[in-house]
Amino acid sequence: MFSILDFFISSHDPRFVILAAVVCLVSAYACVSLLHHAQRTNGRLGTIWIGVAALAVGFGIWATHFVAMLAFRPGFSLNYDIVLTAASLIIAIGVCGAGIAMASRGSGLRDHFLGGAVVGVAISSMHYTGIAALVMGGSIGWNSAGVAISILAGILLSGLSFVAASSGRRIGGAMLLTLAICAMHFTAMGSAGFSGCFPLSAAGEIDSGWLSIGVALVSLLILGVTFASAVLDEADRRRTDRELKRQQADANRISEVTGLLEMATTHMAQGLMLFDSAGYLRFHNDRLADIVGAGTERRDLVGQHFNDLSAGLRPRVTNLSDADRLQYDARLAELRDKLARGEGSDYMRTLDNGRIVRFIHSPIADGGWVTTLDDVTAAQRSQAAISHLAYHDSLTNILNRAAFNETLDTALEDAETSDLNIAVIAIDLDRFKEINDNYGHIVGDQVLKSLATRLSTGLKEGESVARLGGDEFAAIKTFISMDALRDFLARIETALFARIETDIVAVTTGASIGVAIYPEDGGDRSRLLNNADLAMYRAKAEFDTRVCYYEHDMDEHARQRRAMAKDIWSALEHDAFYLVYQVQKSVATNEITGYEVLLRWDRPGFGLVSPTDFIPVAEECGAIGAIGNWVLKMACLDAASWPEPYKIAVNISGIQLSQVELIDTVRAALLRSGLAPARLELEVTETSIIADKRRALHILRQIKAMGVSIAIDDFGTGYSSLDTLRSFPFDKIKLDRSFMTEVEVNEQSKAIVRAILALGRSLSVPVLAEGVETLAQLDVLRLEGCNEAQGFLLGRPGAIDWSDELEPRMLA
Repeated sequence: MFSILDFFISSHDPRFVILAAVVCLVSAYACVSLLHHAQRTNGRLGTIWIGVAALAVGFGIWATHFVAMLAFRPGFSLNYDIVLTAASLIIAIGVCGAGIAMASRGSGLRDHFLGGAVVGVAISSMHYTGIAALVMGGSIGWNSAGVAISILAGILLSGLSFVAASSGRRIGGAMLLTLAICAMHFTAMGSAGFSGCFPLSAAGEIDSGWLSIGVALVSLLILGVTFASAVLDEADRRRTDRELKRQQADANRISEVTGLLEMATTHMAQGLMLFDSAGYLRFHNDRLADIVGAGTERRDLVGQHFNDLSAGLRPRVTNLSDADRLQYDARLAELRDKLARGEGSDYMRTLDNGRIVRFIHSPIADGGWVTTLDDVTAAQRSQAAISHLAYHDSLTNILNRAAFNETLDTALEDAETSDLNIAVIAIDLDRFKEINDNYGHIVGDQVLKSLATRLSTGLKEGESVARLGGDEFAAIKTFISMDALRDFLARIETALFARIETDIVAVTTGASIGVAIYPEDGGDRSRLLNNADLAMYRAKAEFDTRVCYYEHDMDEHARQRRAMAKDIWSALEHDAFYLVYQVQKSVATNEITGYEVLLRWDRPGFGLVSPTDFIPVAEECGAIGAIGNWVLKMACLDAASWPEPYKIAVNISGIQLSQVELIDTVRAALLRSGLAPARLELEVTETSIIADKRRALHILRQIKAMGVSIAIDDFGTGYSSLDTLRSFPFDKIKLDRSFMTEVEVNEQSKAIVRAILALGRSLSVPVLAEGVETLAQLDVLRLEGCNEAQGFLLGRPGAIDWSDELEPRMLA
């Protein structure tokens, strides 16, 4: 409380505080007097009195606020935002009107108090909106408790003032309402900290001094007239004086509206013209000249005819031929006829100054019309830019997928009524991931931009090139002769296979290109794109082929793979896969060292399908992860149930190895089955490691830390990198079966096997040879010191029968 008093004394000019109090007291007394008359009258007259009371107290509250703000000394000049200042007045009048209506139509003290409380809400709302209208930098620091007290004080005292006024104690009611306004204002101001604020100049602001003085003078005049009207009406005399007052109030409102209209038309963003029924201009705002580029003043345009003004806005008037002028004049006459019939018009036109202007002609009751001109140049250019982005790739600026699809659809529609053929060309860059991995995405982006520029440069009619995403491009060529198509393909090859100089490095790119031709290879967009992709995949699979045309066998092969993929998912859902085991034995002692887990699938209608056939399809369709997890889980459960603690070896796919979730999958399989980690061995190929070596080795180290063994499978094929063996301490090397085929008769094969076995001994890593099918092969391995072997000679894959206590028996 003392801080508020100190703030009131030290931060306010007492002269303006007294002026604010006078304005407040007069408006308060006028309000309670007019409330009394509103309570005594009903119907339309009562509504009028409510409205007059709302204007009186609303304008009085508003004026009190701004005069009191003039008394406020924050240390810098205060300016106000016009829009929020006007909004604060509207709030004050509107909410006060609602409260006065509640109090005047209420029947008891409770209703009168609630009506007054609503007026208290109007006081608070107007005040904080007026504070929000301050144009200054920084931010006001608010004392939340003080703000709450200010609002509650305004509501409580206003409610009590209306109770007093409704009971006939007008002076008491006026004093309480005055106290409510002042208490609310100065308590709120005392709760605001302006130390972090500073003056700020902005467009559309008004000086606080002139605003407050003008508001005070006009408010006192209006409130005085309102008060005089109440006194005269209460005596039921001088109806003429009341009529004069209403006329004066109407004149003031008209004057105010005229001033607001003048201000609004001056500052509105649109050009405005008002024409009479004869087509002559009677009014326009200053913005008109800015839009059309006219240098004339308002007095030079007013009085001109619509036809003369429109003639000056003809596009590129100096370049129009006589025929064009006649056509333009005919459209102008048609527009005049529409306006004469009371029909509006809305259109856009590009003017000589380059601006795009929207014209809206709206008829009015007296036969004239209002024309607004809106400069939509920026909006139209933004729309054009958005449209460009919607149909162009953001990186390369060539067509994107959406534009490519529309272009192809249009070409197909045209081809239906002509003899044209359409070639759809799918392009996929080769080894582009290596460029990103080795040199970074900045170089990759530069390569894509250069290729897009090359592909799109020199395009002829009927040719289009688009980037569909990533390193995938596509092209369209409409043609009659195959020579034209071959020429286009040759230009594409030249663009794709030439050397590219980037800011960092020079690279040579390549691509696989697939071609599908309408109508032979498909009659719709989806089929043509699909068949072009099939041809492109064949080109990618063939080492010495850059361009492949679609062939029917490709589609048949693709359909077969899709059908197999569907059956794979069905097999997963219905638990149709099963496991078999192939024994692994010591070469020296013939003792069982473990079993390799092998997956089998009896496909309905096809019989047993080799894993070499369905595993690649499972990788393509995304089922390999689910299959691998199922194999790991079931193999661990089976091995945990065996009476002998043999080790099991489970193959892990490259896709599984690229996913960190494999660590949790292995841990969950061991915990669920209870299998000792030392009994589980995971087999991975070097190819699956090379795809993302750092990630793969990180995952394998995490799994090995659990106690699980890691074997490198199919060693001797693919990369066979010694660096891979050095980077990760594998527990076993599995020699690929391809070396065992002729090891007993081919010295070269024997030398390779000998070298790999020597490598294993030097690294202290045991070697297991796969594919042992003859005794001669086994003898070679024994002679060369191989540790373990597996193959048909030692045991075919199958289920395990544990009925023999000495050794498990394999079942076919």
